[in-house]
Amino acid sequence: MLDNILNTVKKGAEKVQRRGEEVAQIARLKMEIFQLTRELDGHYARLGRAYHDGKPVDILSGIREDIRHTEDEVKGRERLITELGDTPDPRPDSTSIEKVEASPSTSASPSFPGTGESAGSTSSSSAHPNSTPSGTPPASTTQSTASQPSTGNQPPFTNGTDETPR
Repeated sequence: MLDNILNTVKKGAEKVQRRGEEVAQIARLKMEIFQLTRELDGHYARLGRAYHDGKPVDILSGIREDIRHTEDEVKGRERLITELGDTPDPRPDSTSIEKVEASPSTSASPSFPGTGESAGSTSSSSAHPNSTPSGTPPASTTQSTASQPSTGNQPPFTNGTDETPR
């Protein structure tokens, strides 16, 4: 009976140890992915600078190859994380850039999805009771003194004149 309890505890400890090693390996892989992603950002920056500097195509293709190689390394590490039973952290996919085309509309103001309103329209539920109509500035209650010179607005080493102290 004592052997039975000892074996159960031993098996439990082995499971905990294996899972701890897996978690440590997953953490290491995630750190490597983070470092590779930073490296990937550097490759994209190099590619952009080279392109705008008018570098030859062979240099650009070399940088693109570095980008592909780094992306493959990231994908390989993500695959290992998935095999270990965890999901890799979401990251932006560099190849998921989609072209967005403007839809023909009669209004120049953007619409807000889900509200049925555009930027120029107001609804009675969202309008403030003291708000002014759209496009008109609020009435001024006091005169601005921003463009008027003030001696209190001078640096401490001047005496309010344009001369510097001697």
